Amino acid sequence: MLDSLDHIRKIDTRNMLQMAADMPGHLRDSNLVGRSAQIEHDDISNIVICGLGGSAIGGDMISTWLSESCRIPCDVTRSYSVPAHVGAGSLVIAVSYSGDTEETLSMVDSAFASGAEVVAVSSGGRLKAVAEERGTVHCEVPSGLVPRATVGHVFGAIVGILESAGITEATEDMEETAAVLRRIISDCGPAVGTSENPAKKLAHELHGTVPVSIGYGLSVPVARRWANQFNENAKVIAFSDELPEMNHNGIVGWVGDGRCQGYSMIFLDHDMCDAKMARRVAATKDMLRDRVRVFASTAMGRSLLAKMFSLVIVGDFTSIYAALLRGEDPSTTEPIDALKKILSKKGS
Repeated sequence: MLDSLDHIRKIDTRNMLQMAADMPGHLRDSNLVGRSAQIEHDDISNIVICGLGGSAIGGDMISTWLSESCRIPCDVTRSYSVPAHVGAGSLVIAVSYSGDTEETLSMVDSAFASGAEVVAVSSGGRLKAVAEERGTVHCEVPSGLVPRATVGHVFGAIVGILESAGITEATEDMEETAAVLRRIISDCGPAVGTSENPAKKLAHELHGTVPVSIGYGLSVPVARRWANQFNENAKVIAFSDELPEMNHNGIVGWVGDGRCQGYSMIFLDHDMCDAKMARRVAATKDMLRDRVRVFASTAMGRSLLAKMFSLVIVGDFTSIYAALLRGEDPSTTEPIDALKKILSKKGS
């Protein structure tokens, strides 16, 4: 089924597979947009990235990346207001692909009220209008895409903004990331048969089970991305967890509850961890193999950035193929649209 391009075209109506394959270009193009921003940076004491869903996951990855190389703390907020510590000296980066996300617009109002410097990232919408009204920087990314397929645009733009502010420099890592992504895309694209395609193989292995992605260190935000992509693309229940935290709670349920037989765990592995964590990951896999199906996807590349995105792209392709196996269009999200209508009626 996954090797029939005609079958894929009929189900994947907005060509989500191509959007995934365009990720290297998304990173490059929007990084240039972000770098062109003029950011006052003399007294930035903390960074807060505001967003929801696919617009926030890039922020999670930024926060993890910066934690390894930058002394300025970076948090991600998914709410209606910014935390109380935000104020003068805070750089708030508000991200909404559509520009009309209710919660993000509310956080922007809260950030302005706190006295923070606010930078906006969107394809237009109300967020762009607010930025223009307030005279603050707006970084515009291309419109017309499915929001969750724009993680490259979001990440690239935020990195560019931080480069403009003198907080980080990422040229070499971004170039390596793009090269790694292109190699993986050539292996995971729809024209590559299942027997040679790691994403198609994994989609078949996971079919009919509940996927649970497990991250540690740099792969924690990517694990969340995997679960979200399975939720939205494949329209299945999916979860994520992280080590070592799950060893202090979740492991008890996985070992003690017989209902876990219908679950599959995917460990998002990498070599940027110390010996203690490596032993913990191996021991956890050994303990769980008798209880659930255990799989792994291993990061590629040299830099932390390349490793994160190598895992992201495999998860994106796998979730899209999982959708196609179920006969689901990976681009649709009717329940989200229906909930927005309900909320709109309740607010009127």
